[in-house]
Amino acid sequence: MAAADLVINDTLQLTKAQGFPDKLELNCEYSFEKDKRRLYRLPPARVFLACNTNGKWDYFGEAQITELTILPLQEKTIGKFKLVKIYAEEHRKVLNANQQPTEY
Repeated sequence: MAAADLVINDTLQLTKAQGFPDKLELNCEYSFEKDKRRLYRLPPARVFLACNTNGKWDYFGEAQITELTILPLQEKTIGKFKLVKIYAEEHRKVLNANQQPTEY
């Protein structure tokens, strides 16, 4: 990765190890840690929130990034997010069927 590489994301996809919570609650703040230098949409904009389980993304709702720190020498990003919307089950099914990312 070149020194100036920065990944721009509109989705916060997390594994359990990266900080996806066991229980989702609206307006609660959660911590996360990701590899690479990443930039997310900042409030008042939202990001999609997805749980990554064995490479499959499960979209649960929308979140706002409340803290974001890029650690350039460690090539990682840490931060906090607040859950602002939880999707209904039917909405999740449609999104999950149509929004699986291709690997980059």
